[in-house]
Amino acid sequence: MVRKDDYEQISDDEDYEVVPLTPLRRLEKRITSMESSKSFTNMERMMDKILDMVELNQRIVDEMVKANTSLRGDLATLIGKIDSLQGKLTSFIDIVEEAGKEDVDESEAVSALRGMVVPLVKSITDANDKLLKSNESISENLSTIDKRLKRSGSASTQSAQAASPFQTQQQTAQQNPYGGV
Repeated sequence: MVRKDDYEQISDDEDYEVVPLTPLRRLEKRITSMESSKSFTNMERMMDKILDMVELNQRIVDEMVKANTSLRGDLATLIGKIDSLQGKLTSFIDIVEEAGKEDVDESEAVSALRGMVVPLVKSITDANDKLLKSNESISENLSTIDKRLKRSGSASTQSAQAASPFQTQQQTAQQNPYGGV
């Protein structure tokens, strides 16, 4: 059973941190072994190694600070470029939206125009068909009239020739188109 007395109470004024004990225990064992051996060279070597580790740690920290500073500068530049890109994309999207609206307006105008033009074209086509039929009918009638006139004209010419001994100039030209009598 664990009692409260087993633990030390930490007040709010005191700072504390949680540190893994394994590396510290190893260092403590090495220090005690060095102290027990009373070897000055071992201790000196240990101190050199510790100092080397501290120096290496300090170099790593310095490089990290430089890398962080450089990264901050790059990020500041990147933020400016992203803002510029965002502005360009916004203007591009506005242009695309405007073009889309114009296309919609044009297609609506084309649809409205088609709605007006299609009936007109249909009525013009119907009128053309009626005119074509009417022209064919007139052509047939004219052809029939022409045939009747030719029949009646040749009958009247023959009766006129029989009635008149003199030929008219028109009749002479019809009979002899090259000017002969």
